[in-house]
Amino acid sequence: MRNRDLAPWFSLLADEEAGHYRVLAYVHRIDGRYRERKLYPYLDELRAGAEELLSLRQEREQLASAMPRPIIGMDLLKGRLLRATVREDDILRAIDGMIANTLPELDRVMERGRQLREQLTAGIRFEPVGLLPLYTNEGYLILHHGREARSYAYSLGLPMPDTEGSEHRVLRTRFVADHTIGITCTYEQVKADLVRNHPGLPNPAVFAFVSDVSLPIIETFVPLAKQLVYEMVAGQVA
Repeated sequence: MRNRDLAPWFSLLADEEAGHYRVLAYVHRIDGRYRERKLYPYLDELRAGAEELLSLRQEREQLASAMPRPIIGMDLLKGRLLRATVREDDILRAIDGMIANTLPELDRVMERGRQLREQLTAGIRFEPVGLLPLYTNEGYLILHHGREARSYAYSLGLPMPDTEGSEHRVLRTRFVADHTIGITCTYEQVKADLVRNHPGLPNPAVFAFVSDVSLPIIETFVPLAKQLVYEMVAGQVA
């Protein structure tokens, strides 16, 4: 078993009861972020933690099956040796207990995050500004709530393994400017200003996102907007 796989969980193995309380405290902290409508990087952290625990459980099973066991007889009907059951040591039992106590908690709080993501995504209206060009791998995102808006340049990165909810890591974004949306500053005017100030992209794809509720920009609005536009852009590329 590789030490790097165990490293994040050493503190949980040392004291099972104290480790369980640390997991509950972590879950409580994530729930607090959800109440603030903050989704990332917490959903990514939870997914990574669950994947590490599943990998740890698999390696623990491989380690247990590879432990030498003395031969105690032979099954003549099946033509195989019979080996004694080896009493597992404390570290393996501690790993089992840690996984049993931790993984369900991570799964539960991750599911709550997914449900919140779906709820917040449903409250975002999303449309292209003007006509979409044939090339949509680069362009701009306009994130709007109330009268305030922010524009971000985006570019589609290299494909990555299909991981649910990870699209926000495929689209790279860079903050461009703040805007006050109104009669004299429409989405079309913002698009014209972006083209004028950034002539390197003379005919960009521009998408506007309007949220019904105030969303944390970095932790939620930007990742959700990136996921929405990725689905459209990736579908066109395909």
